Amino acid sequence: MLMVPPEILKVAREFLGLSQEQVEKHAGISRATIHRVERGVRDLPQYALLVQHFYEESGIEFVAPAGGRGWGVFNHNTAGKKRELNSINRPAKTVAKPKTPSEKKKPKNQGKRATPRSAATGD
Repeated sequence: MLMVPPEILKVAREFLGLSQEQVEKHAGISRATIHRVERGVRDLPQYALLVQHFYEESGIEFVAPAGGRGWGVFNHNTAGKKRELNSINRPAKTVAKPKTPSEKKKPKNQGKRATPRSAATGD
């Protein structure tokens, strides 16, 4: 079994929608250790393998590098479910037209009423 890089372990946790505290509770590994494993502390290979095994048991498949490509992560919990990951079809946001110099100089109504109080209330 190849050891998965720390960044990929973090991605796997996020794919599962788990916090470090939740992994601590379910895997029996302290949150501090999970944090150190995700940061890549080298003296914890046995804990990195435990975290990796927990993610695999939870439905994550780690795809080892091949053909010049890096690591991959497949979440079997979402297999077969149609999910829109990237919303490319959203309408483009309209960008506000820049103000001309004459428009910039006009003072805005800074919290003052457009109509004097006495005219508005009839006083």
